[in-house]
Amino acid sequence: MLRPGLLDGVNVLLAAPAAARGGDGFADAVESACSALGARLLRCPSLAGASHEHQEGASEDAVAAALGEMPSIDTLVLDAAGIFATEIAGAEECRGAALGECLQAAWTLTRAVFNLAFLPAQCGRVLFLAPRSDSGTHSEPALAGLENLSRTLSIEWSRHRVTAVTIAAGRLTPAGEVAAIAAYLASPAGAYFSGCLLDLRGPGGPQS
Repeated sequence: MLRPGLLDGVNVLLAAPAAARGGDGFADAVESACSALGARLLRCPSLAGASHEHQEGASEDAVAAALGEMPSIDTLVLDAAGIFATEIAGAEECRGAALGECLQAAWTLTRAVFNLAFLPAQCGRVLFLAPRSDSGTHSEPALAGLENLSRTLSIEWSRHRVTAVTIAAGRLTPAGEVAAIAAYLASPAGAYFSGCLLDLRGPGGPQS
């Protein structure tokens, strides 16, 4: 299914905090999987932690810069797991704020990509990679927020042929599995999925 060349000609913008490497998120695995299948992939910062006003302007600048390097943005992959992990790296009492930062960063950057890339092209895909189920006290609310956002956007932006999907990884889900599904959703076959949660947490539910 994930044959060589599957993503030839596909331009992917991967949003993740620079500090989230390895086990903190899925960005590295997604970059490897999509690039191996022929995608042109560019990473950009998620800009979490900045003020709301700064996030909006910086997100637009980041997307505009990406469009200066790529002919288009066909798929946005937002590593919300990496954002969440970075935001909760401090004290336990700050974790409630991590939830808000994760969801705000996801919405702000997604809106910038929609306005500058998807709306002019009248097509696009959004993939939210939710925090793992054991990432902290607020990981489940973060997943719920991202799922709700993808369902809402799939309705609001359907007339522009923009799809949105959230991927939920369990405690033991390999990063490579998440990356493989993200690559599949960026392929032509991925156009059939929108407004849904792809749940990889297994039969045990949220704690799997």
